Amino acid sequence: MIRIAQILGKMNGGGVEQVVMNYYNAIDRENVQFDFFIFKGSKYVPIDEIKTLGGRIFVLPTLKKPFRYMKTLQRLLTENGYDIVHCHLGTLSAPALRAAKKAGVRVRILHNHTTSGGSRELVRNLAKQLLKPSAKRYATHRLACSELAARWMYGAVPVFRLGEELPPIKHALVVPNAIDTERYSFDKNKRSEIRGELGISSKTLVFGHIGRFCPQKNQSFLIDIFKSIVEKHKNSVLVLVGTGKDIDLIKARVITAGLSDKVIFAGQRSDTDKLYSAFDSFLLPSNYEGLPVVGVEAQCAGLYCIFSDKVTKEAKLTDSAQYLSLKSGADDWACAALCCAKLRSEHGAEQIAESGYDITLAAAGLEQYYLSL
Repeated sequence: MIRIAQILGKMNGGGVEQVVMNYYNAIDRENVQFDFFIFKGSKYVPIDEIKTLGGRIFVLPTLKKPFRYMKTLQRLLTENGYDIVHCHLGTLSAPALRAAKKAGVRVRILHNHTTSGGSRELVRNLAKQLLKPSAKRYATHRLACSELAARWMYGAVPVFRLGEELPPIKHALVVPNAIDTERYSFDKNKRSEIRGELGISSKTLVFGHIGRFCPQKNQSFLIDIFKSIVEKHKNSVLVLVGTGKDIDLIKARVITAGLSDKVIFAGQRSDTDKLYSAFDSFLLPSNYEGLPVVGVEAQCAGLYCIFSDKVTKEAKLTDSAQYLSLKSGADDWACAALCCAKLRSEHGAEQIAESGYDITLAAAGLEQYYLSL
């Protein structure tokens, strides 16, 4: 058995840690085991689940103290004798990968999950561009969640897919944000349960969104869209799932728009599979994405999804997704959302699996990749 050091940031219920946990649950743990290295201050750590599966959790200082972070990580990697480090910190990966190199770890994987964009994140975007070279410097192998994310991080390099031949050093490998298709399939009992819990009538149109409250996810524009939806169809509700630094800003925007009785802030949830069954349409007006796992999950549930044109076209895995420009007004988005509401596909899970995003097959591919290294 080989034990992989999975290097994450704060475990706060985001998509990256969900993807890692999906693979961890599905991989053959007699051959491959995971240990989790996370930042201090993580709020949603599945401690019991990780321990039950045989993993360990190591809490590190944040990158606000980079030298302390590197010293601590190097010591832990050395003491535990890892052969592979799998780092998910994107452009902030240099300290972790440098520490891994100094600890003598032979295989140092850089896994990119995002791109950049958005007018509210100009400084952040500039920092990402400046940090790319150092992030790649200490990596021996390059992974990404999509071809777009691979090109953004690694440039014009050949891109391989998981399950194909092992890519040469400095080439990129796309590892899909795979999910448990059975879990996320539509379930009418889950639909009734969640609607009852949230006090939503069976006749109400429910528009859903799951994501961190931050500029990337663009919830401010989503509120404008929903305001237009309500003007056209009063018996509508918007359910927002997640937490984040912009949540108070979005709550204030909801109050200003007069939508307090029609927007539900559901908080951070571990039962998103049930929520997708309760929704009638899924909206993701993001300013940028690598490949959103929530988009994969929503399509698996048969929901019609409307993605912004800043989301990679690779996210369209079924017939139940379309793209709209962020330059289109809120009214255009509202009209599209209303037209698509309740157009639930019966073949979502099947199409997701056919696209290579079923976790059982994907985990087997990742296991073989690790073993080949």
